[in-house]
Amino acid sequence: MSTDSNTVETTGKTVEDAVTKALEDLEEARENVEVEVLDESADQARVRVTLRETYAIKARQVVAELLYKMGISAQVLIKKSEDPVMIDVAGDNLGLLIGWRGETLRAFQTVVNLILNEGRADRRRLVVDVEHYRNRREETVKEMALRLADRVRRTGERVMMDPMQSYERRIVHITLEKEPGIRTESQGEEPNRRVAILPDGVGAVRRPAERPTPASSPPLSRQETGYGDRPRYGDRPKFGDRPRFGERRPDYREGEGGGES
Repeated sequence: MSTDSNTVETTGKTVEDAVTKALEDLEEARENVEVEVLDESADQARVRVTLRETYAIKARQVVAELLYKMGISAQVLIKKSEDPVMIDVAGDNLGLLIGWRGETLRAFQTVVNLILNEGRADRRRLVVDVEHYRNRREETVKEMALRLADRVRRTGERVMMDPMQSYERRIVHITLEKEPGIRTESQGEEPNRRVAILPDGVGAVRRPAERPTPASSPPLSRQETGYGDRPRYGDRPKFGDRPRFGERRPDYREGEGGGES
């Protein structure tokens, strides 16, 4: 058997046997290759199988090359060839490639997309998954969203979820869009944008200073409350009229004379 990165030559008892071996070596599906029969006899066949230069195949090659340069040993498979193309990475000890809540995987995917779409007029989207992490994360987000929705229904109080990536927020919205008694909305700015789960009919989250005063109880002025013109400490003399130290206190009793009796 001879091989390079895109072409494999194999032999088998029949053409189909030889092609099957080549597909196993290339780890590709039959629709992604071209087959050339080099030799065929009664007991043996030799074929050359070449990868078609498709976007999915190029994406797989880019992912495999980046992983090699990062020192990560893994198998790279095309999970879906249509838009968006999906590449699955399989292997052992790939937690570092996933990162906390998939942050490293997200960055890796961004780099691959930039490489693939450089100079292209028709930009396409690629999704990279590692050991089916995205499926596991999606189930985790769904379960968390349903659990928090139940809490909102029980308590009648809104719940703010932790900051999430855009595709995770979309999972929450889709999961809860038909749930009775609650609704969802995204709030904040990236990278701290998060989903709020609210009782149905409750408005958006407001800061305390922005909360409107209920129409049934408008704010009252000081005059309307009775405090506008009323002295705070009673009708006591002003400070300027008080006797100084050592002086006699004036007599405020009614009647003439006003002196001591």
